[in-house]
Amino acid sequence: MDSNRSHTGGSKMMKRMSLLILVVKLLAVAVIPVAAIAAEQKSAIPKVAPQAIEVLVNARKVKFPDQKPKMENNQVLVPIRFVSDKLGGKLDLKGKEITIVKGDRTVKLLIGTKTATVNGKELALGVAAKEVNGRTYVPLRFISEALGEKVEWDKATRFVWIGSKDIPELSDLVEPVSIDPFKKYFKDKEFLMKICYKICETAIQAYVVTADDLPFTVRGEAYFRFDMSSDARGAWIRATTTDKGVMPNGLVYLNPEQEAIPTNGGFFTEENQGDFRFIYYYVDVERKGYTIQQADYISITADYPGYILIENPLK
Repeated sequence: MDSNRSHTGGSKMMKRMSLLILVVKLLAVAVIPVAAIAAEQKSAIPKVAPQAIEVLVNARKVKFPDQKPKMENNQVLVPIRFVSDKLGGKLDLKGKEITIVKGDRTVKLLIGTKTATVNGKELALGVAAKEVNGRTYVPLRFISEALGEKVEWDKATRFVWIGSKDIPELSDLVEPVSIDPFKKYFKDKEFLMKICYKICETAIQAYVVTADDLPFTVRGEAYFRFDMSSDARGAWIRATTTDKGVMPNGLVYLNPEQEAIPTNGGFFTEENQGDFRFIYYYVDVERKGYTIQQADYISITADYPGYILIENPLK
């Protein structure tokens, strides 16, 4: 019991230290009256830019090198080869005939026809298979379920989940690297490199990921995607996450001019939708003409064993 009390006390102390560092960071960069703008932000939600459809197999993204998934008649169509490979199917394309074999299942489709067969049984399709710019597109839900996989469309994230939805923890996804190559971004702003994990200290390592590594969790809170948003006040970044803390984790933009620009804690707004929280970070609160596309990396300022750096997915 004494051990549990000690652990709880230590956890509370870490949270207090984390909050103190966050306050110091915000005070160091708060040069605009926050209250009036923050109140204005709460009155409206920025409009998110068109979002790409993402296909995930066992919570990992399927990469489509050229032709991307598309929506037609409320059905997601995808280039068949990349998905069939991920699902372990053997694909055979002969003219307009498409055959996929996986175990004891054989699926046959004909380009331009709204019927297909699974083990010889004919089934109707909402959308026919088609050719687009040299790629063969097929209805994703039908193909996945015909091969015995569970499929779920998530409107909030625009993700198609196939199979498991167990999102990996960031530290299980990538190995940390030395922070040294990234120190150049923090000239005269070394305080931004502070993290609080077991103790509060300057980061010595970093977890570097790309948009293809999303989604991942950070100490149990999931991050799904980052998208551009906008309104009359300017540009925003929308983070889709499950982080529902009182204060969301902040962002820091690392720019090629060797400058780190933190988001000001007062310049965000949010909305909740079921299990998701959409956090909108105002991009330009101090610098005229600054665009997020200039940043090399976006950092999530979470309490973690290392600095979290995402190669800018918004370039």
